[in-house]
Amino acid sequence: MAFQAYMRWSLLVAFSCGFLANAQDSRATLGEFEVISENSGVVAVHLALLPEEKVFLSERFHELPTAWKPFINETTGLKPNEYWNRDQALADWAANASYWKPNKNCVAAGFLTDVAEFDIKSNKFELKKYPFDGDQGYSFCNGIAQMADGTLLVAGGDAKFEAPLGPNGERITTDGRRDVRIYKDGVLTKVPTAQMPYMEGPGQWKNYSGRWYPTVITLANEDVMILGGQKIYYEPGNPIADNPTYETYRTATRTLDPPVRVEILAKTFPVNMYPIAYVLPSSGNVFTLAGNMSAILDPVAKTEQHLVDLPKDGIMHRSFPFSGTNWLNPLTPANNYKPTVWICGGTNMTTTQQDLARDGKVSPWWDNCSQCLATSRCYSIEPEAANAQWVPEEMPIARSQPMAINLPDGTIAIFGGSGKGHQGGDAGICLASAPTNKVVLFNPGETDSSERWKIGAEAQVPRLYHASSVLRTDGSVLLAGSDNQNFANIRSDPYELRLEVYRPPYFFIPNRPALNLAAAPKTLRYGQQFIVPLTSDVGATIRNVSIIRYGSSTHTLNVDQRHVELKILQWGKGKLLVQSPPGAKVAPPGNWMLWAVDNRGAPVVQSATINLRANNTGENAVWSDSDSIQPDPLPKKSKNSNAGVNIKYSSANALGIAVAGSILLGLL
Repeated sequence: MAFQAYMRWSLLVAFSCGFLANAQDSRATLGEFEVISENSGVVAVHLALLPEEKVFLSERFHELPTAWKPFINETTGLKPNEYWNRDQALADWAANASYWKPNKNCVAAGFLTDVAEFDIKSNKFELKKYPFDGDQGYSFCNGIAQMADGTLLVAGGDAKFEAPLGPNGERITTDGRRDVRIYKDGVLTKVPTAQMPYMEGPGQWKNYSGRWYPTVITLANEDVMILGGQKIYYEPGNPIADNPTYETYRTATRTLDPPVRVEILAKTFPVNMYPIAYVLPSSGNVFTLAGNMSAILDPVAKTEQHLVDLPKDGIMHRSFPFSGTNWLNPLTPANNYKPTVWICGGTNMTTTQQDLARDGKVSPWWDNCSQCLATSRCYSIEPEAANAQWVPEEMPIARSQPMAINLPDGTIAIFGGSGKGHQGGDAGICLASAPTNKVVLFNPGETDSSERWKIGAEAQVPRLYHASSVLRTDGSVLLAGSDNQNFANIRSDPYELRLEVYRPPYFFIPNRPALNLAAAPKTLRYGQQFIVPLTSDVGATIRNVSIIRYGSSTHTLNVDQRHVELKILQWGKGKLLVQSPPGAKVAPPGNWMLWAVDNRGAPVVQSATINLRANNTGENAVWSDSDSIQPDPLPKKSKNSNAGVNIKYSSANALGIAVAGSILLGLL
């Protein structure tokens, strides 16, 4: 009996250790997801990183969707609501369901808003009150840019006329499409000197103004480009609604330049909203893609150079509502900061482009297709190359409307999206289903396909239309939003208030390096030599230092984010001498996260926030030759961020654990 008891104990220990080792191995390979909050205050349709572990969020008002309002009997002469298929019981339910009342948090606060700030450290949100009237308001459907001084510019929005949206059913008239706003120190303020154009239109409450679904980016000179969008909302059969132009917000005068026409936006209407846009590191011009057409815009000369179109490959045009996601590969001194733009995923067509079958009816090619399958197709382009071409590649999971995040180890993480359908529709009107919850990790430096694309952990919360994501300063990714969460049960709540984080595999590399945050610089100018201080003598193990720009996310876009590697000039035991980027074309001004990554691919446990601007002051750091040491050689397989860390099991190991488990069960 004593021997049996000893064997039980020994096998239990062995089995438990094997189980825990396998769990650790899984996290070190796949990463992990964790829900960190049940209530973000508002649904994060728009999300932007703020200093001190805070984020800005804005949503759309919670209301009964137009397509779901109860119909009146045919005898009245009014057409029944087709969405409900003349199901009066379902229409009656929707009219009284609690989901279609004002946001519960607004009701509790006693005022209407679509904006909140969430403090991740305290796990608390604060609703932000700002004016709603006929001349301003409603920032939903906006574009956000991280500005040079670290504030947010929020441009465009939506309109509501005499809608009962107040916490007590008050009727609200608000038009935010014309507005340019600044979010600073927790306050959202309209810029009265920068109102976008307005024009009256036919019909009651019908007008065309400003921008709905624009892209907004900070330029190298600190001004801001407000690009594209439409002048009312998505009216694909109405060319008057299109706004195929950009306006430049001048930060010095807080005014807007007259609109400049963009031909590719005009040619790709109606699938041209939220165009992709990146500042190019060589010229400072702007690469943009709308629909399947790309161009380079010169905001100084106000010219446009048409680049090569995407191939006609049976995939819907890559702008809203059929978007995939996009990112810019890390810019490095070794490749002379050569930009490579990627687009991944989207929506397959189902038949020929003409007379395409859409949701049971013959419709134009751009009409809704909730049953169209997602695509795994990706394309990349080097827009500053002499003969730029789109290069195809496949990712391992087909997905529509995913989100991409640049990680500090140089990889890119792709989140969320759907296996069917696409973006669009009122809250609860689900045009997408079959959520794709597993993260995909892409390593652009790898040529081995098994290492280049990897499937990681599975999120707990699906993220479909109106989801968002940003990189946090600890290297995890915050995922938020989605107001189509009733895709599986039409009578469930569509509004997603849970926040989830993804911790990539590098979180589970032991003994990660750390920055001395108190000694790290707070501001930098371009070309400045500065010290990266560490908390221990691991300087020789650091293989690269980089900065990643604060992100802002909506509708699969995060064009604020940008990963720039820095030159390491000297290695020391507990510090490095590093040079900031050569200019604002390479690294547009604003708030950035400072990262150091060791030769195992382990980033520091917490980045430092620095503000990078041309007019920041600061002298080059002083470095003594006696402080210099030689960096450690890179270990074998150093491209693998977990090289030398992952616990690997052979088939014999796995068999041994299985046999031990069987014996254990027999003995217990």
